[in-house]
Amino acid sequence: MPFSMVVSPIGQWFARFFSFNTLIIAAITIGVLCILTLVSYGIDRFFGRYETNTAIYEEISWFVSLAIAMLFMQATFMALHADIDNSQLGWQYSNAQFIILFYCLYIVHRKTVLLFNMGLPIYIYGLAIIRHQTQFNILNLLAMLLLIAIIWVVYRNSEWLIDSAWYYATQFLFGVAWWSILKGIRTMTVSQVLLLTFEFMLMMTIVHFGNIEIRAMIKRYMKLEKDNGYDFLTGVRNRRTFNEVSNEVFEVYSNNDLPVAMAMFNIDHFKLFNDQYGHQVGDSVLKYVAQLFSDELFERKTNAQLFRVGGEEFTIIFRNRTSAEAAPIVKAIRDILVEKDFEVKDGLDVRITVSIGVTDLKKSDQSAKDFYKRVDKYLYQAKNNSRNSMSVEGDVSSLS
Repeated sequence: MPFSMVVSPIGQWFARFFSFNTLIIAAITIGVLCILTLVSYGIDRFFGRYETNTAIYEEISWFVSLAIAMLFMQATFMALHADIDNSQLGWQYSNAQFIILFYCLYIVHRKTVLLFNMGLPIYIYGLAIIRHQTQFNILNLLAMLLLIAIIWVVYRNSEWLIDSAWYYATQFLFGVAWWSILKGIRTMTVSQVLLLTFEFMLMMTIVHFGNIEIRAMIKRYMKLEKDNGYDFLTGVRNRRTFNEVSNEVFEVYSNNDLPVAMAMFNIDHFKLFNDQYGHQVGDSVLKYVAQLFSDELFERKTNAQLFRVGGEEFTIIFRNRTSAEAAPIVKAIRDILVEKDFEVKDGLDVRITVSIGVTDLKKSDQSAKDFYKRVDKYLYQAKNNSRNSMSVEGDVSSLS
């Protein structure tokens, strides 16, 4: 290949990339990415408030959000430049759309985002064949298969890929596969394909470092919520708050004759939810159970406080109630829980059960730790009784 044929595309790329148009494209792309990031946490928060499984609605919401983002970018680009389809400026706009697709593939772990990424190249190439803009080519087919394979690998391994050197390998393969497909539709050379892939990687790397900062901000926010006394995932009080409240309760109630009870429950076989269906389902189970107990305790005017004290362990403090009075309340809420099947995935419902321990504050307790250790002991008695059981002051009974 003559040297001039290589230098010319490079010079054109430099002139196009370092231009005012690039700033406009970058601003639009960053704006859309910021909106999608806010949408991501907004969707999780919105649907996390509901007791029922809302996975299908979350998936639909994400498919619609991604489609709107892509259509918005296309409409904006067309409004700025009427004829961009086959221009080099149009190629730059395409890279901006690829950034949206790649970003969502890593950040939004949803099946609809996976299907959107896989379906779009098939749709674009198929439409080009129908419109006689290109003909079927084995190289284009191989590029499409490569793209689909990369999309699948990223979807399955995004959590560890994003913080490894392999992240940049997936960037390159994603970009080169997309541009190899478009090469069969648009008129471009191999050197242009490589330069456009490099441009995609450069812009995506900038976005990636921005995303690192966003993730750090979210972690700081989660820590702030934790420091403020609430569990980020479930929205109920956390272990730190439990320690403070249980110490206060001990100081007050150990010096008078008013009763106080503590219940502790654990989601049975919780590890199976994570191992068989993924941590996203496990998180949904935790949110669902916490929300159900929180709402029912409120509706029953118990004035009880719910805490998440461990992974799948929760405690409830009942002021001015004995264990004999608190146990029927916890069991009634548990009965509501087991009556409703939980959808772990399409067409598969499971029943969630819990093991429960309940005890009173005793005169013999020397500290809040003694109170807690006893209810924890009773919880494990219930768990050792084949789970789905309740132990009230050491009296264990199986629950149907």
